Amino acid sequence: MISHGPALALCFVLLVPVAVSAADPLEAAFDRDVKPFLKQYCTRCHNADNQTSGVRVDYLDGKLEDRHLKLWDHVLNQSKAGTMPPEEAKQPPAEERKRAVEWMERAIKAARLRPVPKNGSVRRLTGAQYRTTLRELLLLEDNVAEALPPDAISRDGFVNNQDTLQISPLLLEAYLDLADRALARCIVDPKTKPVVQNFRVDLGAGINPAPVPDALILGADSLLLDKRDFVVEQLKPTKPFAYEPFVMRTKYRFIEGYQGNDTVRGWRDYDSIYHAVYACVRGTPGYPKGRAYSTVPEGLLLRPAIPSSEIFGQENTYGPRANFKIALRELPQHGRFRVTVQAAKYDDGLLLDPGAKPAETESSLVCPDLKEPKTVTIAHAGVYQVDVFAAKGAKPAELTLVLGDRHFTATPRQPAFLVVRLPAGAVSVSAKGAVPERIVLTPLTADHEEAKRFAAFEKRVPNLGVHMGFRRDCGSTLAPVGEPQPVRDTKLTRFVFEGAIHNYPDPNVEKDNVNYLAGVREIGVRSEYTDGRDMPRLLIRSVEFEGPLYDAWPPASHRAVFPTEEETPAAARTVIRAFATRAFRRPITADEEAAFVAVFERAVKGGARFHDAVKDALQVILTSPQFLFLIEVSQTPDAEPLDGYELASKLSYFLWNGPPDAATLKLAASGELAKKLNAEVARMIDDPRFGRFTNEFVSQWLALDKFAVLEPDRKRFPRLTRDTRTELRKEPVRFFEYLVRNNLPARNLIASDFVVANEVVASYYGLGDRTETGFRFEPIRHGRRDLGGVLTQPAILAGLSDGRESNPVKRGAWLARKIVADPPDDPPPNVPALKDDTRVLPLRERLERHRNQPGCVQCHSKVDPWGVPLEEFDAGGLFKKEKVDARSKLPDKTEVADFAALQKYLADDHMDDVAFSVLKHLATYATGRNLTYGELEFLRRDAPSLRANGYRMRDLIGYIVTSKMFLEK
Repeated sequence: MISHGPALALCFVLLVPVAVSAADPLEAAFDRDVKPFLKQYCTRCHNADNQTSGVRVDYLDGKLEDRHLKLWDHVLNQSKAGTMPPEEAKQPPAEERKRAVEWMERAIKAARLRPVPKNGSVRRLTGAQYRTTLRELLLLEDNVAEALPPDAISRDGFVNNQDTLQISPLLLEAYLDLADRALARCIVDPKTKPVVQNFRVDLGAGINPAPVPDALILGADSLLLDKRDFVVEQLKPTKPFAYEPFVMRTKYRFIEGYQGNDTVRGWRDYDSIYHAVYACVRGTPGYPKGRAYSTVPEGLLLRPAIPSSEIFGQENTYGPRANFKIALRELPQHGRFRVTVQAAKYDDGLLLDPGAKPAETESSLVCPDLKEPKTVTIAHAGVYQVDVFAAKGAKPAELTLVLGDRHFTATPRQPAFLVVRLPAGAVSVSAKGAVPERIVLTPLTADHEEAKRFAAFEKRVPNLGVHMGFRRDCGSTLAPVGEPQPVRDTKLTRFVFEGAIHNYPDPNVEKDNVNYLAGVREIGVRSEYTDGRDMPRLLIRSVEFEGPLYDAWPPASHRAVFPTEEETPAAARTVIRAFATRAFRRPITADEEAAFVAVFERAVKGGARFHDAVKDALQVILTSPQFLFLIEVSQTPDAEPLDGYELASKLSYFLWNGPPDAATLKLAASGELAKKLNAEVARMIDDPRFGRFTNEFVSQWLALDKFAVLEPDRKRFPRLTRDTRTELRKEPVRFFEYLVRNNLPARNLIASDFVVANEVVASYYGLGDRTETGFRFEPIRHGRRDLGGVLTQPAILAGLSDGRESNPVKRGAWLARKIVADPPDDPPPNVPALKDDTRVLPLRERLERHRNQPGCVQCHSKVDPWGVPLEEFDAGGLFKKEKVDARSKLPDKTEVADFAALQKYLADDHMDDVAFSVLKHLATYATGRNLTYGELEFLRRDAPSLRANGYRMRDLIGYIVTSKMFLEK
């Protein structure tokens, strides 16, 4: 190992702040005019022992350090307005107050104008940045960094702040371990053949001519497809390299298993692939309309997987309704995998809702006595209603109606059964199960209500989702593999889902566990549920798995490190130099190269093989400060421009939350990056990797973590399910990203005539009939006063509640901090609780009682007025149906009548404040540090230059990137 002493010493030197003294005349005037003023009139209530309202002024001096400027501003405002000292206290003479105020104004102005020393910076990569950097450097999809502790959050809500990104000996040990594991995953022995697992499960009624004779069972409430309806086949894919096919084990011996729901003991021997791979459909029972699943000759039909909360005592824990999974005992532990599903949109019919009426007319076709199949002749192709008439007195029972080669299964409780499109000509008709006395086929005109419903139903597109994880006795633990994919065609099509198997839930049981159910993995295949509207069923013909997934051997991850098979000292030097250059995001120095090569040479002398010796050097690179930190080296205290490579890293970790790509580094090497900065920013925003920025920045800026941990009252907010919350959590991110990519005015953050939603989010808003985008977020015009902008989004409003009642204080504090950048001071310590239970009091009286607590009024006067208009929204983030008194007097004494008036106040009259807040948070995130007082004042004064163009979102990002605070060190 090489010493990191010099580099780490550099880190610590760069982190030491440099004190800058104020001018001596100001300090002398402070001692003469201000210090006695503060001591006589202020420190009695604002000292170390008595911090009224959480404020102390006894430590203020005439140097006006940056960290005290906000407090000085507060003291100036209070003294100038005459609100301090309070009325009941001794008041200073007017001339004495005047001298103190004039000194504060001069001193604060001087502090704003003084130059801020520039000493470079050192900032550790956040956990997310580390994972992305490691993945792109090693071409490794496995998230080996999941064990890293969470990063601390700064006062502005960000995790990339250099002051909070501490490093500890424990974290350094973790980095060493992670580097070793990551390199072990990506570097292989080229001479050893890889092992590849490949199998396929085909589905369809009666397709298995020789089903296993054993009775199959898989745990409590076992629910498996009929043995005759699926076939498991182990495959050998064609590869351009030699490999070993993985053959799944079929012989097992277990001592513990299940019989029904009872645990039984006793050794049992099994020998069949069907004891290793199962087609499981266990889920929450009780599908509301039709059968959740059914097999037909063409495959398995699935209805949308209606989610279950899977919480004990609330709902079934076995997963969603229509919950199909391939359960199996063996899958690879590491590497990429591919799941290929052959699927189609079923040419389906619409099952009619309760209350629908029979449509029989003179033009109807009647089919009596369906104990045997019949053939009817359809005169005209079109939409038909199918009514089924059971024998008098017959109890409702499941019926499968077959029209041609299409199957429709449900339990009819009324004659009106189905609407379906039929071709002209002969159509066979048959029935299974509760065979009716007769069925009636009636053509419907286009303006018939059921025909219109069917037309909408027919256009809907099911979304295919794949999930990976493991089986529990009481359910499953699964995670989605990529995004759901729309299935538009009625012809079978291949859909491919890929991921890294290490990143998915793993049962992690010991090898050769003798419990029949231990260590069972699952591949879930679903028709994903969106908003509850009727949807054509999804036809699944087959599910195929392959992994680890290799296109060549050795794999790309290995070739990225070892581009040739040469094993010489010169080759090692080339590998180390190239790797370190990519890892450090700049060319390495001669001294750095020599140090890393020395690690290789010592390992070789110690008997290590070539690849292992190189790996030792690479591990040192991956644990060096040059990799783990973003370092901007400054030569003097004066402002200096970032060099090309520093700028490349700063830009990419801002807009991509990851390392710069080859194009950006090429511009850096040629010295052209600073000249072409606007074009490079535009390229980065247009790149898919920009989504990393929006996810990180918006989530942290708007504090979406509060919504992520919300547990809403299920009785009050039954629609706020776990799956709905997952999609609502994405809405602010997708909304912000849409604004930036389309360079729309920042006013939309406050008031927009559209929402950016998918079917789940639109349905939550009551806009489900306006979109057919599945899980894809698209803009939707809403035409409502309660929607539009981040202030109306449930991910924010519900997150700022307790899951039962809305909270104007939390909402007001959030708006003050995030939207107008006027954060309240920290609450004073040891504020006593209210003596009486105030929950029964009206909102205004509750707030008044809290404000009247000692030390509370100053903060609450800046917080509560913002939150009261938001009381029109409930704890689920939706507009309340009942009338709410949302009148409020804002901190500047403006009176607003309700939320709409607050929106107008912000969007029309105070957009400069909103834009300043956006710019402040963007700049803080982009630079990875707290902004100085002078930088904040510069933003406040200069940002209105963007007003004429509407504070467009791309322009705001470009403004930050081209500012001195970003470009200088």
